[in-house]
Amino acid sequence: MAEVQGANVGLYLSGQPVKVIDCNIAIVQPTIKDIVIYGEDEFLIGINLLGHPENIIQNIKEGNSQLEAFSDFQLLLVTMKEESIIKDSILKLLNLICPDYEIKIEDSSIDFYVQQEEEKFIGGRVHAFNFQNLQNVVNDLFEPHIINDSEPEYNPANAAAAEIAKKIKEGRARKNQAAAEKEGPQSMFGRYTSILSIGLQMDINIFFNYTPFQLYDAFNRYFTKVSHDFYMKVSTTPLMDVSKMEEPKEWTRNLY
Repeated sequence: MAEVQGANVGLYLSGQPVKVIDCNIAIVQPTIKDIVIYGEDEFLIGINLLGHPENIIQNIKEGNSQLEAFSDFQLLLVTMKEESIIKDSILKLLNLICPDYEIKIEDSSIDFYVQQEEEKFIGGRVHAFNFQNLQNVVNDLFEPHIINDSEPEYNPANAAAAEIAKKIKEGRARKNQAAAEKEGPQSMFGRYTSILSIGLQMDINIFFNYTPFQLYDAFNRYFTKVSHDFYMKVSTTPLMDVSKMEEPKEWTRNLY
């Protein structure tokens, strides 16, 4: 489970836009319904590309000491120029989570234009020195923060998604692609919304109006409570022995 910036959890859970420090932009939190219309695999792969560019540029650095002086962001821009599939994935994602801007990929930056009356100007900019701030927010809001480490980060359901996934991490992409071929296309968000709907006896449409961060939080909190309640039930039942059971942490604790 990735570490979330705990001080911002309240803002993240509110579903409101989140400002990115030093970049002068705001990220909008799409709902699960928005994402499944956009394309779940495409969304999660785009998040991985933007939030963890080291996964696709590490091969570029290997054996080339001259590239060690360049940042991950600089090499990401180079990769985007050479690999249109990666550029398209990242640009499409940015247009989804930053819908108030016209976004352009430049040689040394990603520029965010805003329209004011008849004039268009750069309202925000991501460059090598503030890219980490964008990564932090993107990973906090959208990367699957699931306590159960067995949950996959994404599961390519088609050839196009699998091809991008190979560029992210070839070994895991093959494993996930094999699972997809064996079990059929999978939907992480579909699974989570279905589990919460049945487990909490709530209309599934409620969860489709959650943001990813809200859904991950509800999923984690729900299973933490289930484990805690089961332990408490066993421990308070006469003649039941919990000495070999690991006592779960309090479900109301701070998860971040």
